[in-house]
Amino acid sequence: MNRPTLSRSLALALAALLVLAAAGTAVATTNRTLDTPDQLRAGKAAYEKGITARYAKATTLLDTQLKKHPKKPTVVLDIDETTLSNWNCLDAVDFDLSGLATCVVQSRSVAFPAAKAFIKHARAEKVAIAFITGAPQAACALRQKNLIAQGIKKPFTLTCRPASDTKATITPFKLAARKALEKQGATIVLDVGDQQSDLDGGHARMTLRLNNPIYIID
Repeated sequence: MNRPTLSRSLALALAALLVLAAAGTAVATTNRTLDTPDQLRAGKAAYEKGITARYAKATTLLDTQLKKHPKKPTVVLDIDETTLSNWNCLDAVDFDLSGLATCVVQSRSVAFPAAKAFIKHARAEKVAIAFITGAPQAACALRQKNLIAQGIKKPFTLTCRPASDTKATITPFKLAARKALEKQGATIVLDVGDQQSDLDGGHARMTLRLNNPIYIID
């Protein structure tokens, strides 16, 4: 029996993600933190508790902004380690960053329960959801598939990083994506991410950073 082969689009996505996962690349450098695998595993419960607490804060911030009656209120969310967790894939390889590519290409990322609850609350308040991710455009369909499989159904918008963007930092891409939403009439009332590069540059009324003990993206 022949082994199944990757489709061309999936192969391209895998190649792009492996590049992104490698520390020290020129494209949005991603580096492991100094925490060892054993330290990360020992701190998992506290990490997950912290994520839940930050989303409780996000709900409070959102509700405060909605009292100001913004036009077309929109929440911007990062995906990896913000909406979806790649913990299982990373843990399987002792937190080598290749685990990121595995989770994305195989659509194995798992939604944080607190993220799903926050999105449900936002939608109940008629707030639009916009995902802006540093995942390459070649993997955009996979990210969407994973979100939907984890119970985060449409409507939402999803913006992935184009292949033409080879800057060493992801900040300009994310900032440009927020500006594009504003040009479409959105008021970004809250921007949530696990990296400072998700939040820098403004064009959101409020920002909230989640903890990521595993890796840092410039």
